[in-house]
Amino acid sequence: MENPDLPLTGQNLQEYLYGDQGGLRVTQETAMRLAAVYSCIYVLSSSLAQLPVAVLRNTGDRIEPGSDHPAHYLLHDAPNDWQTSYKWRETKMGHILGWGNGYSRLIRSRRGELQAIEQMHPRDTTLIKVAGRWVYSSWDDEDERLIAIQPEDMLHIRALGSNKRIGISPIMQNAESIGLGLAAQRYGKQFFDGGGKPSGLLTAKGDLSGDAWARLKDFWKTAVSRLQSSDNKTLLLPADLDYKALSLEPEAAQFIESRKMSRSEIAGLFNVPAHMINDLDKATFSNISEQAIQFVRHTVMPWIQNWEQEIARRVFTRFERAAGYYIKFNLGGLLRGTAKERAEFYHYAITDGWMTRNEVRLFEDMNPIDGLDEMLISVNAQPASRLLLPAEQTLPQNQ
Repeated sequence: MENPDLPLTGQNLQEYLYGDQGGLRVTQETAMRLAAVYSCIYVLSSSLAQLPVAVLRNTGDRIEPGSDHPAHYLLHDAPNDWQTSYKWRETKMGHILGWGNGYSRLIRSRRGELQAIEQMHPRDTTLIKVAGRWVYSSWDDEDERLIAIQPEDMLHIRALGSNKRIGISPIMQNAESIGLGLAAQRYGKQFFDGGGKPSGLLTAKGDLSGDAWARLKDFWKTAVSRLQSSDNKTLLLPADLDYKALSLEPEAAQFIESRKMSRSEIAGLFNVPAHMINDLDKATFSNISEQAIQFVRHTVMPWIQNWEQEIARRVFTRFERAAGYYIKFNLGGLLRGTAKERAEFYHYAITDGWMTRNEVRLFEDMNPIDGLDEMLISVNAQPASRLLLPAEQTLPQNQ
């Protein structure tokens, strides 16, 4: 391991054993230097972090806000003294996507009331078995010591894994694909750092003495340094020298195409539409709109289910869950649509009689107005039971 002082965890052991791809150490930190990986993690993390989250309570016949529960402020506003709800969720989602596991310690009072949610770094946290019982071992930055955390006090959200306890880093599972992208990026940097010229073989057309070879080496170093620092990219050689390029031109090696393929492949690994990381080669206005809907349905919603279920089972006690408390992420922000689409949706909701005009105003962040709480219904719509009444009794309803 590169740092012997770092505690050995399943995560950094996995990086040590499987992270070396083609001479490049593929870790969460090095992978984030690849623009496509950074973009995918940012898109997913920011999409989940921006969603409003609230504690609700199902009383049987009504859904009521659960703002009286201590978890509401922690999840909705600030889980601890250092982070807002947005930054906590954004960072935790980045941990899940980078390391495969996101850990947060639940701090409770002696009475069992939730007081804070402290984020733990996955590199310093691992799951171990002590005396027949699983516990989390993590490094406490405040006290600068290792601590043991009981499973019921750890909010552990996992990526796709091969067992029931620990998730596996998507970066480690796809280290070869990410390593290929890093290798292409490194090759491009070296190519342009060298003045945009390939390596080659310099040969003499005749015999050269020892002094002539020394003078030739000095001449070549001077000529190349001037070439890299000058706008004039023409290299003049003595008459008795010949230069032959050895490496392939980037176009011949399909350098640009390789980087595009790597970018598209990485977007697929994170299940992010390519246009959301600025890969617009095959994008059109029509399919971008459809891909945005697919992104919410098939990428964001599975993660939301993962978060909601894990938070509910750890934050709430069994009695609180039985009393109807649960967590809800509001997807309305991601599904707002255009002004025209929202207007059509609200129109049908109001005229079909399942939304009031004040409820619509609430969705659009507008204050309610007196008189707009009454339900409207189309004159052509009426309960089916009224169709069984005699004609003279239904006439007043149609006037």
